[in-house]
Amino acid sequence: MVMQQLSGTRTQQRTLARVTGAAGITTLVLVLGTSLANDYQSAAFSSDAQQAVAFFRSIDDAFGAVSSFLTAVGLIAMLWFTIGLALLLRRYDGDPPRRSAFLAGAGVISVVSGQIASWDAAAFRAQDIDPQVARYAFDLGNLSFANGWVATGAVSICAGMIFLSAKDLPNWIGWWAVAAGVGQVLARAIWTNDLVFVAFTAFWLWVAVVSVLLLTGRLAVAETY
Repeated sequence: MVMQQLSGTRTQQRTLARVTGAAGITTLVLVLGTSLANDYQSAAFSSDAQQAVAFFRSIDDAFGAVSSFLTAVGLIAMLWFTIGLALLLRRYDGDPPRRSAFLAGAGVISVVSGQIASWDAAAFRAQDIDPQVARYAFDLGNLSFANGWVATGAVSICAGMIFLSAKDLPNWIGWWAVAAGVGQVLARAIWTNDLVFVAFTAFWLWVAVVSVLLLTGRLAVAETY
């Protein structure tokens, strides 16, 4: 009976690991993929009101609407990834499981920050939007994006700390996570500087690597009890 229960638990954990990995890959494809696939007019964080209007009018088309929808779905996949990762790392966290619990909470906040739809609302009314309203919507979207770095940074730091404290998990993933997480938190302080995308890129590459390892069963989170 005990062996059957352990076998069933391992099967459930392996399923959770695969689902979590798939959710991470889905997030990358839907959120980052749609952002990179477009050829819209670029707009810097420091864009003025007229540039903001031009930007919103450039994304007011069918691809922009589809991209907005896919991003919203991708952010829900991000929620699956962060909560799934927190559940998988729970048993390495001790009691109380403060780091894994905070990881899950930070994941929720990161998704909420990303779901603030000021850009979608501005693009929807882009043909007759007031320039100052467009500028406000543009800045609100960018600041929500920047605030999200603190949340994803917390996700990364908490996961990294658990990886580093667990003898069964690879330390290099933990150090990578901590470095990317600290970088994202610090990036919020200089959010208009292009250097912020170094930490941003490091985090999403980490998500990609962890997702592939989970999806292929090459990470020990679902194997030992």
